[in-house]
Amino acid sequence: MVPAPPQSASQAFSRGIRLKCPMCGAGRLYSGLITMHKNCAACGFHFERAPGYFLGSTYINYGVTTLLTTWIYMVLRFGFAVSKSVLIPALATFCVIFPVVFFRYARSLWLSFDCYFDRTGAMEGVSEGEKSKDKKL
Repeated sequence: MVPAPPQSASQAFSRGIRLKCPMCGAGRLYSGLITMHKNCAACGFHFERAPGYFLGSTYINYGVTTLLTTWIYMVLRFGFAVSKSVLIPALATFCVIFPVVFFRYARSLWLSFDCYFDRTGAMEGVSEGEKSKDKKL
C-alpha cells in the first residue's frame, strides 16, 4: 500500500482526532497511553520527522486550552452569572487537567496537519519508515 498525505483539511483533522496514521489512516499512533509507535504498522511512515519535532504540538495544546478556558469563563460568568470565587479555582483545575488529557490529540493533530501542509516532507517520512522497517528484517 502506497500511503498518501491527507487530501483535505477535514481528512487531516479526522485522522488526527482518531489518533490514526496521517498518511494511510489505518495504523495506530499510540501503543500505550503516551507511548507512540516509531513507524506506522500499516504503511511504514516514520512519525517523528526530526528531533524535537513534536514541540509544535504544545502550541496546539496551549491554544485549545486557552480558547476553551476563555469561552467557558465568558459563558459561565456573563451568561449564567457564576461568581469569580467559584470560576477561578474550577478553571485553574481545568487548565492543569485538560492539557494532560489532550496531549495525545495535540500530537496527532500536529502530525496530521504537518503532513497535509508539507506533502514533500511527509513522503520522505514514508521512505525513512520503510528503510527502518527493512533494517529490522
